[in-house]
Amino acid sequence: MVLVVLSGCGTKRFAKGPADVVYVLASKEVKESLQTAIDTTFSFGIRTPQFQRYFSTDWRPLNEMSEYIYYPGTIIIADLNKDDAASHFVKGLLSRERLESIKKDTVAMFALPDTWRQLQMLVMVAGYDMEKLSSFVMERRGWLFSKFNQKYIERQSKYIFNQYEQKNLEKKLWEDYNWMLRIPSDYVVLREYPNRNFIWLGRALPYRWISISWAGGIKTEWMTANGLFNKREKIGKLYQQIRTEERFLGHKFVKLGDRDALRMYGLWYHDEKAQGGPFVTYAFYDEHSDRTFVIDMMVFAPGEKSINYIRQMEIMTQTFRTTEQDDQS
Repeated sequence: MVLVVLSGCGTKRFAKGPADVVYVLASKEVKESLQTAIDTTFSFGIRTPQFQRYFSTDWRPLNEMSEYIYYPGTIIIADLNKDDAASHFVKGLLSRERLESIKKDTVAMFALPDTWRQLQMLVMVAGYDMEKLSSFVMERRGWLFSKFNQKYIERQSKYIFNQYEQKNLEKKLWEDYNWMLRIPSDYVVLREYPNRNFIWLGRALPYRWISISWAGGIKTEWMTANGLFNKREKIGKLYQQIRTEERFLGHKFVKLGDRDALRMYGLWYHDEKAQGGPFVTYAFYDEHSDRTFVIDMMVFAPGEKSINYIRQMEIMTQTFRTTEQDDQS
């Protein structure tokens, strides 16, 4: 069984097309064998309140391969016993040694980032035994999902942190509070309460809010499920009548940069208005500044794919820092 990452090189155009769709090219017979494994791999998502997936899959016939190999996210599945376009493509792209290794192991997956376009992820899934190949994908669905997710983050980072990134606002936050995060265009300071250690940023069309609050020392209660829920309820009062829905709450310890953080996610709602949507909250202790931070983000985008806006704000959150460093491009 083989898992390989091959890198492209040279100057290329940027891949064009939706970043949250994975196009899957396969014959009808291969689709019947692999669809459950592939679709399960990309079934992760959040409630907004409707369930929305991080990625959707779009299965396409092999006669459309010449178009979709240039899209941001594509999977080509080949039964190497067949004499078809997918099999020819894999055999023509891989070296003899790679093909021999597949014969030995009977199944393989190859990730080829930026092969024909910049900010593109192309994965080849190939083998001689489709039942075994399906099991292989299921066992390694975390690896497969991560390849597309990493490229999605890279692509979205380039999109949101463009030439209109608000360097002056970032500098002001650093000078006033000794922390900063990268801020895309159109975000403004909605509320600033220095005496409460609270900053609220936001933008419209659709509405997106992100707030940063902090306290000196280690606030261990913020690093628990109940404690972070109570903290978010207090933040909701600063937002004005925003509440946290107790159903559908999720919690997970994750990495935020090099810090351990508690990530809470779920739904918010307004006390009086018919408004609501998804939120994500991070709580973490920053050893460098000896402060505990809570970064909260929420979206109100009825009728739209809210998950993409939440993901953009999570990319912003990943840039948070309390130490000086060179400007990022």
